[in-house]
Amino acid sequence: MIVFILGGCSRVDTKDKDQEIIDRSESIAIQYLKETYGLDVTITEKKILPKMAMSWVTVSGHVTDHENLIFSVSVDYDSNEKESFSFNTELEEFLINKGYDPYIRDRGGDSGK
Repeated sequence: MIVFILGGCSRVDTKDKDQEIIDRSESIAIQYLKETYGLDVTITEKKILPKMAMSWVTVSGHVTDHENLIFSVSVDYDSNEKESFSFNTELEEFLINKGYDPYIRDRGGDSGK
């Protein structure tokens, strides 16, 4: 009986920690898109990858009020940094029309412009 209770607590702690990681990664992704491209976004999915694969959370969604402008941002939750940014053709065209180059990896102070 005691083993079951301790095992149950361990799963709750892991679930709480995973949710904290997911929430922090979501904030990092939102901040990245806002600061880099001036985008307000709606998050539709958050997924933590298995720890044995990579220490990443993938955050997906669309530009607010533009459900056809779809993106995915992967965040390394160990370093709390954006690792990758992928997007559909419509978002690519949208960013280019706003004067951004979504393919510049190190944006520095110019935010892809």
